[in-house]
Amino acid sequence: MKVIGLSLAAAVVWSSAVTAYAQQQEQAISAAETPPAIDTVSVTAKRFHMEPIEFTDYEYAYRISNGDVVNFSRRVLHFYVTIKGQPPVEIFPTAPDQFVTKGGAKLVFTENGDALNIDHYEAIQGASGLPVATVQETPK
Repeated sequence: MKVIGLSLAAAVVWSSAVTAYAQQQEQAISAAETPPAIDTVSVTAKRFHMEPIEFTDYEYAYRISNGDVVNFSRRVLHFYVTIKGQPPVEIFPTAPDQFVTKGGAKLVFTENGDALNIDHYEAIQGASGLPVATVQETPK
């Protein structure tokens, strides 16, 4: 009986070892099938609302470095920039002192609105122009 008891004890140990190994393998397979956790990143569209009264700070004519004059205007709730008599191009506020066009031009006011930087000037002008134009306010 001692031999059978020893064999039975060995069988129990062996069975426990096999069960533990099977559980480890199951966990490893489960971990391999499950993609690693990724931190969630939320991206929201940047929106900025500007009231028409706030736009009055920018409704001036600005002479740019190539001699052209850029005029800012508004009609109801829409804001526009016009260069040397061309049709107005709608601009959209992205910050209190920044605007963009659908064509990709970026207009940034500096020095409390007295100066203006324009990236992709040609997108406003409709022809090849200065990639960056610096302008200063013209007297009214």
